[in-house]
Amino acid sequence: MSIDVKKILANDLLNLCQKQSLQSITVSQLLKETGVSRQTFYNHFKDKNDLICYIYDTYIVPDFDEHHMDIDFYESLLQTFQNIKKYHKFMKQACQIEGQNCLKDYIVEHCQQFDLKWHQNLYGSDPMPDDLKFATIYHANASSSMTLSWILSNMPVPCEEIVDMIVQMRGLGMDKLFHSSANYLGSPYQKIDKK
Repeated sequence: MSIDVKKILANDLLNLCQKQSLQSITVSQLLKETGVSRQTFYNHFKDKNDLICYIYDTYIVPDFDEHHMDIDFYESLLQTFQNIKKYHKFMKQACQIEGQNCLKDYIVEHCQQFDLKWHQNLYGSDPMPDDLKFATIYHANASSSMTLSWILSNMPVPCEEIVDMIVQMRGLGMDKLFHSSANYLGSPYQKIDKK
């Protein structure tokens, strides 16, 4: 059985974050806690912010990567918001860290890149029209901004409510924009009936 060094470092950073501020945790402190060598850490991560982004990818948005192009957007987004709530202390502190490869910037870029790939996959082999590409980028940025606001304001509305609002807003006009696709199945933002 191989040891997953990334998971060990991620779990320990999450645990340390419960005891002290994320900003104050150093790589040296994390290495002392885990017993991982400095060289091994830097073989896996560029810096602490890179580890934070790994935690986001792995623990918060596991469905939103290039290997999950067949997602049920509503269910995956709801799971994401529930994960954010579960790791709220970590997420709020991580989103307040500024600087090179910070999580705030990463969230916006990740959302935009995933949405562009996902919409292209849904659209088919022809390139997406410019208006669909523009709408995709617009909605990705709006969703990221609302998500960051929700995290930083201590989640004033329940997960289900904010997810409903985001999905509803993202769906506006999408039927029309996807209509010219040979793969047209309707808006990707409709709730899928599991019955």
